[in-house]
Amino acid sequence: MPLIQMNNICKTYHAGDNTVEALQNVSFSVESGEFVAIVGSSGSGKSTLMNLLGCLDLPDSGEYLLDGIPICSQDEGCLSRIRNRKIGFIFQGFHLIPTLTALENVELPLSYRGIAAGERRRLAEEALRKMGLSHRAGHRPAQLSGGQQQRVAIARAIAASPPLILADEPTGNLDSATGSEVMQTLLSLNREGRTVILITHDPAVAAMAGRIIRIQDGKLRNSA
Repeated sequence: MPLIQMNNICKTYHAGDNTVEALQNVSFSVESGEFVAIVGSSGSGKSTLMNLLGCLDLPDSGEYLLDGIPICSQDEGCLSRIRNRKIGFIFQGFHLIPTLTALENVELPLSYRGIAAGERRRLAEEALRKMGLSHRAGHRPAQLSGGQQQRVAIARAIAASPPLILADEPTGNLDSATGSEVMQTLLSLNREGRTVILITHDPAVAAMAGRIIRIQDGKLRNSA
């Protein structure tokens, strides 16, 4: 069974008298261990698709199975637990809590899973070590460079070993050299067997993935 299976997904937004069909009959699957880039320009529907993949929103119609779980039939409490256990999120804006250290930022989602304090600390320290940031564990985000902040965000995403890493424009706020380092990190994680879905508008970034899914005007155009 694929890790992700989307069948005939539709999503429509209403703004006053205007109706926007953000996604129209979108169907695709992602196997465990794949590195897939979803590419589209602004307004193409890729952000809506990211929200659905991340269980942050539900479609109006269609079927979404994540690791065999029928997402569309879950209530918000179940969706929250699925997000916490099944998905590691990496965002363009890092989303680190400024008052917490790097280590504490990585530990925080682990606490939501009910993991004991000692184990949380061990997992967080190991994730930061993998990102080459053990020496920055006690620093707050403002004391870190943009690239270091994104690596803390990646450490946070992988600490609990979720089956899916969902990266939304992870290089968008970084210079080209730092962005390349972040992509190499994601490629390394994929080589370890982690499934990565990358949302991007940058063809050069997408080209580093194993497969590209293109979206335009809410429809999938092709998959390579």
